[in-house]
Amino acid sequence: MTTNQNEGFDFTDPVGTWRTIRDANLDAWAKGMATMVNTETFSKALGIQLDTMLAASAPMQKAMNQYMEAYLKQANLPSRSEMVSLAQRMTNIEMRLDDMDARLDDILAALRALATPALVAEPAEDASAAEANPESDPATKPAARRTRRTTSE
Repeated sequence: MTTNQNEGFDFTDPVGTWRTIRDANLDAWAKGMATMVNTETFSKALGIQLDTMLAASAPMQKAMNQYMEAYLKQANLPSRSEMVSLAQRMTNIEMRLDDMDARLDDILAALRALATPALVAEPAEDASAAEANPESDPATKPAARRTRRTTSE
């Protein structure tokens, strides 16, 4: 084998020659485009072009939305606006339920707080009888039932 005397250029490899030309061409285009795109003038021109295209396509988009609404209505399918409205209503219902749940928890806590001083005010004899027979104490019965239900499930 002989060494190539032509600075890395091989006449017997046409694909290699093509690659070299292609790479040089791509590098030149990349440098030129990067220089052009990074200018303020290009940004303004692109912005104006995009605004013009959006303004021109707005009537078409409006007409398309109207046709789609009519088609969905005829096919008995919900439109996007109806689905958004439904989602908002469901969110509102969920928020109301959460508020009601919080209020119910506050009411139950207040009722328990009112019932606790009445149990403390009972005579000591009743308390000792309740300790001896916990099933006779009405305050412990619901808890015992809950425990039995959860263990049987």
